[in-house]
Amino acid sequence: MKEKLDHFFKISERGSTIGVEIIAGATTFATMAYILAYMTWSMSTIKGINLTGVLICTALTTAISCIAMGLYSNTPICLAPVLVIPGLIAQWVSDGTATYAECFGMVFLSGVFFIIISVCGLREMFAKSLPKNIKLGLAASVGFLIARVGLNSCGLISASKDGLTYGDFSQKSTILGLIGIGICFFLTYVRFNIKGHEYKIRGALLIGIIATTIIGIPMGVTTLPDSIFTVGGFSSIKATAFQIDIPGALKLSYIPLILMLLINDFFGTLGSGFALAGKAQLLDKDGNFPAFGKVFLVDSSATIMGSLFGISTISTFAESASGIEAGGRTGLTAVTTGFFFLLCCFISPLFLMIPGAATGAALVVVGISLLETAGGLDFTPVDFLPVASMWLVSIFMYDYVGGIVIGMFVYMFISILRAIFEKDKHLIPGVPVWVMTALMSLYYIF
Repeated sequence: MKEKLDHFFKISERGSTIGVEIIAGATTFATMAYILAYMTWSMSTIKGINLTGVLICTALTTAISCIAMGLYSNTPICLAPVLVIPGLIAQWVSDGTATYAECFGMVFLSGVFFIIISVCGLREMFAKSLPKNIKLGLAASVGFLIARVGLNSCGLISASKDGLTYGDFSQKSTILGLIGIGICFFLTYVRFNIKGHEYKIRGALLIGIIATTIIGIPMGVTTLPDSIFTVGGFSSIKATAFQIDIPGALKLSYIPLILMLLINDFFGTLGSGFALAGKAQLLDKDGNFPAFGKVFLVDSSATIMGSLFGISTISTFAESASGIEAGGRTGLTAVTTGFFFLLCCFISPLFLMIPGAATGAALVVVGISLLETAGGLDFTPVDFLPVASMWLVSIFMYDYVGGIVIGMFVYMFISILRAIFEKDKHLIPGVPVWVMTALMSLYYIF
């Protein structure tokens, strides 16, 4: 059995082990588990919605998506519902923009268009047209975003219309966040020298999350559930799933909304996919990701499945970096993550008790680790400026997809100026770059 797993996932070939891959999958799950609580909170404003059904459908679709990604693409990349989309759907339903069924009809159509882009070879054209420096800088861009998410979850910072503020250190959850960060940093970077051999702690982030969760119990931050079993689980699926109106979503007025969903999913996957592949050392010498076609196909198919189950757009999840940091290099990591989400269908309260301070602490460490990939960048001013612009948008606007867009605009502007002043037409970007930059502009229009 071990030999078959090793051969199928190429575990030894990528310098990993089955044990490391399983621990990595559990670590990714632990940092992604908050999506269950987030989805129920985001959709709770929709009148008459069955929140248990939302939770179960979220766990089920996430599990299937992760397992499919692991088996088909053999990458440690996991998927889950996009954070911003559930809130938008709830808003569209509440303000009368569209009905509940029409909203998921739009999500379905965005997934269909994504599949068309994927199977027609356009995905490779767009992926390869990204400048190599931007591809390498994407991991750090996502790292800044993840670290900020982690600090926010720990209560150390908070973003509002008044700007960025520091957390309230009189709160026990904030103190627990600090403790968790300390634990995760220590476990991740400590090394033991035994008889001339250096050893590191395997599953450091997973251990850190569990330890922080346990410490939070006497502090009153971690709330123990009355029961570890999900109540009324599968019977509630029918109240959430398959309530979709595809013909109703074909209205002309919905075209901008469908484009917004498509652009967010496509470029979000493009950015996070490159970032995660770079961290997992799956890029080739030109900075390309050979398995990207398979990643895109699973991602787009997952969005269609998400629409059928009433769970918004499903896309590549940046928190996959936690499993990669734990050593995950193959699809077995994603399959393991999917298995834990399947367990959530039965014992969701056990996983929902993990406090934000615990997962946030791990994400801070993961975000910082992603900055290590910037070492291969070309820091020549004309080549680095697009990357720097991308980073600044990711840090201060909390938007790594928007960062890619701005980075490409800056790249195009500099390339055109260089072609004019250096009188070298070869510096003018090719047609795919022009097309992609034009499409990216739609991100800010819609």
